[in-house]
Amino acid sequence: MTDDERSRPMVHALLADGTTACIRAVTPRDREQLQRLYEEVSPESLRMRFFAASRRSATMAADRACAPPRPGYRALLAETQGQMIGLAEYATGEDRASAEISVAVADGLHHRGVGTLLVEHLVSAARTEGISTFTADALSENHEVLRLFADLGLRTARHFEGPEVRCTIELAEDEAYLSTVETRGRAADVASLVPLLRPDAIAVVGAGRRPGSVGRALLHHLHAGGYTRHLYAVNPAASSILGVPSHPSVGALPGTPDLAVLAVPAAVVPEIAEECGKAGVRALLVVTAGLDADQARALLAVCRSHGMRLVGPNCLGICNTDPEWSRSTAPWSARACGRTTRHFTVSPRNR
Repeated sequence: MTDDERSRPMVHALLADGTTACIRAVTPRDREQLQRLYEEVSPESLRMRFFAASRRSATMAADRACAPPRPGYRALLAETQGQMIGLAEYATGEDRASAEISVAVADGLHHRGVGTLLVEHLVSAARTEGISTFTADALSENHEVLRLFADLGLRTARHFEGPEVRCTIELAEDEAYLSTVETRGRAADVASLVPLLRPDAIAVVGAGRRPGSVGRALLHHLHAGGYTRHLYAVNPAASSILGVPSHPSVGALPGTPDLAVLAVPAAVVPEIAEECGKAGVRALLVVTAGLDADQARALLAVCRSHGMRLVGPNCLGICNTDPEWSRSTAPWSARACGRTTRHFTVSPRNR
């Protein structure tokens, strides 16, 4: 990996459960966090990764990933909310057309597609460097990593020798691989939209007591539309609005909403979005208009940092016609009156 490759911008992508991860190159500044990633995994995970439960192996792996750039080596990491959750790397030997690959994922985050997403990006990088084959040695009992390689959609061969197995992965791009990647992407997109379109709890932030205000109209649509799940208002000056319980802040809500609808002044949108992210909100609908370029960039950065899906700003809203989410014949909706749609921002699998 060269200094130029390390300076390439990060990519935001969706994991299998619909949450957002940042994929980027490893830098020397990541040494401490990468060491912590290995230190916090179980001895069993270390054994599966290094064939021995040795913390020394973990230290050497962190040193290797953060070493000065050298040809034929690349390391990518995955982060969520500033925390490192996975690392994938490859290194070529004398045969520059073949590279050995390894993957490590934080304990408790398996089966979310972290390793698969990292390997997908490594495959693309390897092809640009003329690498046509990945190889990997694993313990035959390491079913998770063997399944990861088998499910990539690439042609994979296994050679068993005692307790170990050597995997050979052909990187030739074909329709089968492209179709598999596309299928994974669609599934991640659908999962990411669940908190936006089928939320179990909604909070309207900026719901006012004044008739005609946008926040009050949004709350009215949801309440009158018969939304069947938990509905909250956020207003520090009221305990109840239109019969809906009101709380002073998102952090003071009795439960974490899947979706927060923001109808607050443009200047405080990034601040409220940050509060939502820290509270665990998974999607934002921002109807507020008038954000300047800096405020819009700050809003998008907050959503990416906390893995929240975003619709808006300056949008008309969303509407769900599924009767399961409404007690009345009319669908519940979160939409303002007299507003026009400017744009929707949603995070694709790779951006």
